[in-house]
Amino acid sequence: MVYVSEAYELRRTRANMEKGTLNIEFAISIDKGAICLPAQLILVTHSSWFLTMDKLDKGLVKIMRNKATGTVAIFERNEFYACYDNDAIFIANNVFCSEVGLRRCRIDETELMYHVLNNAQYLRVIHDAILVQNYRVEVYAASDGQWELKAKGSLGCLNDFEEIIGDSAELYELTTVAALTVTEGHDSTECLVSIVSCSVREMQFTIAEFLDNKHFVNLEKCLTALVPRECLLVSNEMGISSVSLSGENNSQLNTALKKAGIRKELFQFNEELSILLSDQIAQMIDPKYKDIHISRAQRSCFVALIQHLHLNGGGTKSGKFQLRNYKSAGYMYLNSAAVKALELFSVYQEDEDLLDNAGSLYKLLNKCRTPQGQRLLREWVRRPLHDTRRINERLDVVEAFVSNPSCRARLHDDILRRIPDITAITRKLMQKKAGLQECYRLYQIICLLKRFHQILDELHASCGSLAPSVNDLCLEPLVLAQLQFQKFMALIESTVDITYFKENGLYRILPNIDENLLTTAERMYEIETSCNTLLKKVCSELTETVKLENNEHYGFHFRVTLKAEKSIRQSGLHILETSKGSGVRFTCDHLNVLNHEYQKLSSHYESVQSSFIDMVVETCSGYISTFCELSETIAIIDTLVALSMLASGSFCYVRPQILDEDKQVLELRKCRHPVMEANPNSPQFISNDVVLGSEQGDGAMFLMLTGANMGGKSTYLRCCALSILLAQMGSFVPCESARIGSCDYQCKGVSTFMAEMNDCASILESATCHSLIIVDELGRGTSTYDGFGLAWAIAEDIVSRVKCFCIYATHYHELAGLGRVYPKQLKNVCTASQVDENGQLILLYKIISGVAGRSFGLNVGKMIGLPDNVLQTASDMLERLEAGDSKLNLEEEKLYRMILSSADDELRQQILVNLMSEDDESMCSI
Repeated sequence: MVYVSEAYELRRTRANMEKGTLNIEFAISIDKGAICLPAQLILVTHSSWFLTMDKLDKGLVKIMRNKATGTVAIFERNEFYACYDNDAIFIANNVFCSEVGLRRCRIDETELMYHVLNNAQYLRVIHDAILVQNYRVEVYAASDGQWELKAKGSLGCLNDFEEIIGDSAELYELTTVAALTVTEGHDSTECLVSIVSCSVREMQFTIAEFLDNKHFVNLEKCLTALVPRECLLVSNEMGISSVSLSGENNSQLNTALKKAGIRKELFQFNEELSILLSDQIAQMIDPKYKDIHISRAQRSCFVALIQHLHLNGGGTKSGKFQLRNYKSAGYMYLNSAAVKALELFSVYQEDEDLLDNAGSLYKLLNKCRTPQGQRLLREWVRRPLHDTRRINERLDVVEAFVSNPSCRARLHDDILRRIPDITAITRKLMQKKAGLQECYRLYQIICLLKRFHQILDELHASCGSLAPSVNDLCLEPLVLAQLQFQKFMALIESTVDITYFKENGLYRILPNIDENLLTTAERMYEIETSCNTLLKKVCSELTETVKLENNEHYGFHFRVTLKAEKSIRQSGLHILETSKGSGVRFTCDHLNVLNHEYQKLSSHYESVQSSFIDMVVETCSGYISTFCELSETIAIIDTLVALSMLASGSFCYVRPQILDEDKQVLELRKCRHPVMEANPNSPQFISNDVVLGSEQGDGAMFLMLTGANMGGKSTYLRCCALSILLAQMGSFVPCESARIGSCDYQCKGVSTFMAEMNDCASILESATCHSLIIVDELGRGTSTYDGFGLAWAIAEDIVSRVKCFCIYATHYHELAGLGRVYPKQLKNVCTASQVDENGQLILLYKIISGVAGRSFGLNVGKMIGLPDNVLQTASDMLERLEAGDSKLNLEEEKLYRMILSSADDELRQQILVNLMSEDDESMCSI
C-alpha cells in the first residue's frame, strides 16, 4: 500500500509493497498539475490524494464494517501499525489529543481516515484504549493474503496484552467484572440478589447472595467492596432479573450501578448454554473449594462471566481459581458516594471532575513496599471493620511496630522492598508463560522468609502484651509457609544452576542432572577459558584496557573505549560497532571461531534443557495456591508496617480506644484532618473536639452545627469521619486522644456532592442506634421553606426514632430550635468567627457551643472580591427580607407549619411523602 500526501515534489520514492502487491520504483514530478506516474497507480488530485489498494485492504474494510463499536481495530503493517475510519479519529482525539496524524486513503470506492502508529504510539494506544477509555482492542496481522486476528483484550481479559499493560494496585480493580441476577424475595418489599465477581488477575471468584430492599442498599455496599469496573445484568425467560429489569426497580438498580461508577451490560442467559458450560465451572475452581454451595442463580452468573471473559475451564486455568464467599458481617458500611465525598482515593471538584489523587487518604497511607500490600491497603480503606477484636488485633501489631523502630525500619527499608508481585508470577505459572526466571524469583522470596522470621521473632519477644496479635497475624503464618516450601526449595536447588546465574546473570538447568548437558557444559566452559586466554593475548598487544563481553547480538567480543579506535584499526582487528556510549566493539578470527562453536553448544544446551524446564515449571505450578496464601500474609505485614510508618511520623497520631458496642461513646480530642495537615502548602491546621454520647448514657447524641460560610463545617465533618474510618481499619488517628464505641457505621457521601433524596430514604430505612449519620447542608437544592421543612423533619426523625450519633451541619440557623424540643439529646455548636471594625470577616475555624446568628454570606462575598454594586444590591435585598417586605408563598408556608406541628407518626408519614417527591437534595450518613 502506498500513501501519497500533498507535496510539490517527490523524488525517487520506493514503495515497499506488502505481499500480494506490486514492488515498484517510481518518480513523481509536479508542475502546475502535470503528474507523471506508472500506469498501475491511480492518483486522485485534490487536497489529499488516494491510491487504489490490493485485495488485502478489501478485507480490512470488511473488518471495519463488522466490528463492534466498542472495539478498536489495529492493523500490523511490517514496521508500523495503522488504525482506520472511526478508530483513527478516536485515537487522534482521545489518546493523542491532536488530529495532526490523520490522513485519508481510498479503497476502491470507500474513503477512509487512517492514523499510522510507530511502536511507542502503538503501546500507548493499547494502554489508553483499554485502561482509560475501557474499549476492547483487536490487533490484526496479514497472513496468506488475508487479515488474521493476532491479539485481543479488554479490561476483564488482558491475556494478550499482559506485558504492555503491566501491573498496578488500581489495575486489579479495573479488571474485575461482576455478573448479577435479581429475583423476587419473600414479599413485595424485598428481592434476592445473586452476584458473582471475577478477578482474572488474582484468579479469584467471589460469590454473594442476599436479600435487599427496593433501594438496593446491600447491593451498593457489596459493589463498593468488590469494585467491579463492569457489571453484567443476567436475564432469561425463566424470570431471572425480571424484578430488576422492569419499572421502578430497574431505575433503582441503574441508580445503584451509576453511583458506584460501574458500566452495565445486559446478558441473555439460556439453559443450553448453562449445560455446556456447567462442567467448566467445576474445572476452573480449585478442588479444595468444592464444598462451597453455588445456587442456580449464581451459576447463571458464572456462565455469563465465562462467556464474556472468554475463560476456558480446561488448559492453563484448570483448577487454579480460588472461590470465596463475600461477607458483609463485621465490616463498616461504606458506599461509593462516601468513597468519593471523603476523597479516599481521588480528589474531586464540586462538579465531580477528577482532579488528582495526590491529596487522597490512600495516597497519604500508601507507604507499602509491595504491590500486594498496596492492593490490600485499598481493600482495607474500602472495607473498615466494626469487629472490636479484629480492630484491636491490627492496632496491637501497629503499636508493636511503632514501639520497635529497628524492626520496622529493617522490614520497610530492606526486606519488603525485595518482594516482587507474587500474584503476577503465579499468574504466569498458570498461563504456562513462566520459565526458570519466575521459579527462581519465587525461590528468592522463600529465602527471604528466614530474615522475616528473625525480625518478627525479635518483635514478638519485645512487645509484651501485644505478642499474641503479632504471632497470629504475622509470625505464625510465616513459620507455616517455611514448612510448606521445604520441598520447593529442594527442587530449585537441585535443578537450577544458581552459581551460574550469580556469575553470568543467566538461568539454566544444572548440567549434572543429565549426561548430555554435562558434556555440553564442560565444553562450553573450555571455550570460555580459551576466550579469557585470548583476552590476555589481546591486552598484551594493545596499550588500552580491553574487556571480554558476551551478549545476545554479538556473542563473545572485545570492547575498548572510543579513543582506542585508531589503534584497533591499525592492528587489523575486526570492528563490530562504534558508538559514544559503548565505545568500540571488535573481534578477531580466533575469537570468531570460538564464538561460533559456543553458539552451537549454547543452542544445543537450550534444546536439551527445555524438557527439564517444563518439568520444573509444572512442579512449581502445584504450589500456586500456597504462594497465594503467602502473598496474603506478606500483604498484611506490609500494610501494617505502612500504617506504623504513618503513626510514627512527624504529626501526632495516637492509638484509639475501641469500646464495646453497648457503650455509645464517640470522643475525639483535638481531632485533625490527616490529609490537609500533611499538605506542606497548607497553614497550620486548627484542631477541634468531637464529643457525642457518654458511658452513662446521658450525653447528647446529636450535634447541630451552624456557622459562617467557609467557616470549616464540612472540614469538621470530614475530620470526624476520617478519624473513625482510620480507627476501624486498624490505624492510629490524628488526635490527642480517641475513644470510639464499636459501631456498624452506615456511610453515605458528604452532601457537598449533592446525593439524591433516595439516599435520605435508604439512610432512614437502614440506620440503627449503632450508626453515625453525617449531614452537610441538606435542603440546598429546593426552595428555602421546602428545604427547611425537610431538614427539620429528617433531623427530628433521627433524634426521636433512630437515636444514633449524628452531626448535622446546616445553613438553616432556625434548626437550632430543635434543641429546645430535645434538650438532652441535641447540642447546638457553631463555627467561631469575628467581624472587625472594617466589616472584614475573620474565620477562626474553631467549633464552640452555641448557635450562629448569621451565615455572613455578604462578608464572604466581600472577602473574595465581588463587585461593590452586587454587594450593595444584596445588602438592600437582605434588609427588605429581614424587614418582612417579602411575602411567603402561602402553599409553602402551609406545608412548613404542617410539618412543624405534626405528631411523631404523622411526621414520619410526611417524611416519606417528601422523600418520594424530592430528587435534588443531598445527605450523607457514616
